[in-house]
Amino acid sequence: MAITGVSNYNSVYESTYASSRREVAKKEETKQTKATQKSAETAKSSGNEEYLKKLQKQVPYIILQTGYGLNTSNDSKVNVISVNPKLLEKMQNDPQAAKEYTQRLKDVESATKWVDNFEKSMGYTAICRHGYIDENGNFSNFAVVVRKDELNEKLRKEAQENAEERIEKSRENARESAEQLLEKMAEKAEKNEKKQENAAEKKGLKEDETATPDKAGQLLEEKIADSKDGTIYLDDTDMQTIIKAAQEDGAGKAIVKNHSQIGANLDLKI
Repeated sequence: MAITGVSNYNSVYESTYASSRREVAKKEETKQTKATQKSAETAKSSGNEEYLKKLQKQVPYIILQTGYGLNTSNDSKVNVISVNPKLLEKMQNDPQAAKEYTQRLKDVESATKWVDNFEKSMGYTAICRHGYIDENGNFSNFAVVVRKDELNEKLRKEAQENAEERIEKSRENARESAEQLLEKMAEKAEKNEKKQENAAEKKGLKEDETATPDKAGQLLEEKIADSKDGTIYLDDTDMQTIIKAAQEDGAGKAIVKNHSQIGANLDLKI
């Protein structure tokens, strides 16, 4: 009489063993795949960081880092720009893209300088400003600015240290100095404006082509006026206007036009 149980048992055992081996092999393959992917991601990240260091040397006024958006961890920092990793990869693999977006970063740097100078001319100081460049090179910016009344702060300090008579004398001197300074600055601004108008006429420039810095200034004034607690948000379209203004205004050098804000940070109500 044949013993069939042994044969059946062997078949079940072999089948179970084979299935177990396939499962182990599958898990091992998955583990290796994940390890390979992780290694590739690490290599990409390392490559991006090294490439970012090279870009940083070309735009020292701003601070570059990798990121996927406006990061709230930058809310206590000024002039930090997050760059999408995919854009960095594109720049490393495409020389034309590298040239285009490197210039884009330089434009952003110039625009940032221009905004800083403009805000300072109005008596404002940025306590937070950070931006983001997405994988298509579009730029957005978030900032919080405050107006520091340094003149009155100084006078308040003197009020604690000096008698009322000295304070009144300081106020009067400040008024006279401020008024004289305003007159001189207004005269200078008027002369410079006439020179620019004459130069524009000689070159045959259109009126709207010579008014870009004023448009950018007006844009920032409106943003600040409409902001809550000094919070300002600029999208890519806004930044294009400011970048053009920065290019026409000598890449962020001192602002001459914007006569409506001359002396705005001098408090005459002392």
